[in-house]
Amino acid sequence: MTPEQAQELARLMDETRPTRPSGVETALLEYADGRGRLVAVWQDAATLDAYLAVEPVPRGTELMRKVGLEPEVRRFDVLVIG
Repeated sequence: MTPEQAQELARLMDETRPTRPSGVETALLEYADGRGRLVAVWQDAATLDAYLAVEPVPRGTELMRKVGLEPEVRRFDVLVIG
């Protein structure tokens, strides 16, 4: 990911925030040394599964494609302590 792609992706993420899928708690773009990662934190796994069942292309994938990238999509659990 080039610095220009990272800047454009960050701009698109900000621009589309009002229409972000309702189950997304937050989304962020991590970028360092030419590598980027868009992370979306969902309310829970069931909400994400319901979204993926009806959306042919997840929002993050759509945004990354707009800046010329094809993401590797990975899913992981987040543990909350406290």
